[in-house]
Amino acid sequence: MENNLKTIDYTQICVCANLRKKTRVVTQLYDRLLQPTGLKVTQYSMLANIAHQQTVSISRLGEILQLDQTTVTRNINILKQSGYVELTKNPQDARTKIISLTDQGKEKLNEATPIWQTIQERIIADIGIDQYANFYDTLRTIQKIIRSYDEA
Repeated sequence: MENNLKTIDYTQICVCANLRKKTRVVTQLYDRLLQPTGLKVTQYSMLANIAHQQTVSISRLGEILQLDQTTVTRNINILKQSGYVELTKNPQDARTKIISLTDQGKEKLNEATPIWQTIQERIIADIGIDQYANFYDTLRTIQKIIRSYDEA
């Protein structure tokens, strides 16, 4: 085993490290191109998911985005301060906060979506639709595998 440690560069083949490095590069691109809107890609993603759901609880949004509740709450508070979302109490359970887009949030999402769409389309065109579909499937497979570790 010691011999393998000398011949294999684990810093280059580590699944986690490589995914983190690549996602940082992609995130930086999206953030830079979305900069004129004042949104980061994480904020855009939250607004888009809230719009898709129409109304959603903080915990459900966390499940969708696979983020812990603290991270969702922190980001929602930033969006709320910007006037893009509003929080209301769930009529069935006053402990649950429901998030929805404000008119200003819808306008901001409409402003940012063409930029996001352009980035998406360009990346997919540059790598090819089949390669993108394979990449997406691979990411989903990795996610299923990782979830199976938690169940074992």
